[in-house]
Amino acid sequence: MRLLLAAGASGDANLEDALVGAPSLDIVGQERPDAQAVVLTVADAGAWAADAGIPCAVFASAMAGTTGPATLQAERGSSVSVLAPALHRAPHSLLRASLDTGRIGTPRFLRWTRWAPAGPDELAGALIDELAAVLDLMGRPAVTAYAAGQAVGAEGPDYVTAILTFERGLTAVLDVGAAASGGQPFDRAMLIGAHGSIHADGRASAALRLDDSESTPIDLDGPFAGHIRAVEAFTHGESLDPAQATQAAAVQDAVLASLESGRAEAVLESTG
Repeated sequence: MRLLLAAGASGDANLEDALVGAPSLDIVGQERPDAQAVVLTVADAGAWAADAGIPCAVFASAMAGTTGPATLQAERGSSVSVLAPALHRAPHSLLRASLDTGRIGTPRFLRWTRWAPAGPDELAGALIDELAAVLDLMGRPAVTAYAAGQAVGAEGPDYVTAILTFERGLTAVLDVGAAASGGQPFDRAMLIGAHGSIHADGRASAALRLDDSESTPIDLDGPFAGHIRAVEAFTHGESLDPAQATQAAAVQDAVLASLESGRAEAVLESTG
């Protein structure tokens, strides 16, 4: 497999090493877009892939140029697949399995944290990735978003905390943004269900699932495991579902609008 690397985020060298060194991926060649390109969109990646003759996938975190559902839908009209590593990282898979097996009941409250080296121009794309996982776990569309931002490593906001509300009062708290300079990616999640909860901390050696009868430690994995699994899924024809991607983009729009307005914003349904 030849790989078009269009991650477009800080720390690409480490990501490239992880992908090339993954025993589950047989990468025989690599192509990189123009190093001067700051904003990478699905359409950009598609043009580069077409020129190089490579089947192309782009990580959701590369989509800093995406500003709304209509743009995302238009770009998805190309032959490019969008990959969301958040759907393949351990926090999501562990929580998803607990929901699917009925161990903790239906979701009621979610706390989702993702820190990674990033700049303000990459915040939007990172939000789409994480929101795809959050919406999948909550199992329903978000209704409103209230967000506050911080400037951790840049002049503009590169870290955002958002409160998402859903029908019947269900709530998710999301914080996504820049790790401290040189810091490693970090994930943490807590999902409370009707009958129990599951807690996953990226700096611990295991997750912990609590239900009525027992506490169960669950092994976690490395910081780039989600990216590797996302590429594996791409080789099998799997990528982010268009409806899910569009919904995540709509919530992202509400989050970014709330950062500007300082008040809660409604999540608008796509009309495209």
